[in-house]
Amino acid sequence: MTKAINIMKREHLSLNTVLHVLNQLVLDLESGRLKSTDVDYELIEKIMTYIEEFVDTMHHPKEDEYLFPALLKKTSEANDVIMELQEQHKKGVEHRKRLEIHIQAMKDKHPGEVEKVVDVLKDYLTAHREHMKLEDNVVIPLAERVLDAEDWAPIEEAFTNNEDPLFGDVPKNKFRKLLSDITFLAPAPIGLGGRRS
Repeated sequence: MTKAINIMKREHLSLNTVLHVLNQLVLDLESGRLKSTDVDYELIEKIMTYIEEFVDTMHHPKEDEYLFPALLKKTSEANDVIMELQEQHKKGVEHRKRLEIHIQAMKDKHPGEVEKVVDVLKDYLTAHREHMKLEDNVVIPLAERVLDAEDWAPIEEAFTNNEDPLFGDVPKNKFRKLLSDITFLAPAPIGLGGRRS
């Protein structure tokens, strides 16, 4: 397994942690265990920031710019899947923005927004899970099978490069802190529920 694949899988695990928190929010809102006035909006804001600044701005673009083109150049075996994933990356940004609008409206106590947040979140979670499933079960195994060391070199550089002129060294620490904050604020058993043990 290449270093780039290890990084992608680790990033998927981090995203899954965040999605679990959002899934718990859906369950709690839907069951009535949680009222909109009791939602931890600080936690939700951190999650949205993580998804926007890391997943939508760094993780997906590296797949679009490096991994997918390398696969398309090497084989036509997964052309349809790759095109679908690229389209999902674009739609994911729009979906996240729509979700943020509904979360803000729920925070501002607009009528009917709890139900809208639950519906939009369910769609968002389903889309992300299906997306990662395609990557983990189709794209990554295919990449392991057909790409050689020369193909992997620019992909690995993209996924490990901390000297990006747009981001530099800061994001790595920034996102590690952001994920740590999410884990700290998330309710048990996913996180610490705002308590240090």
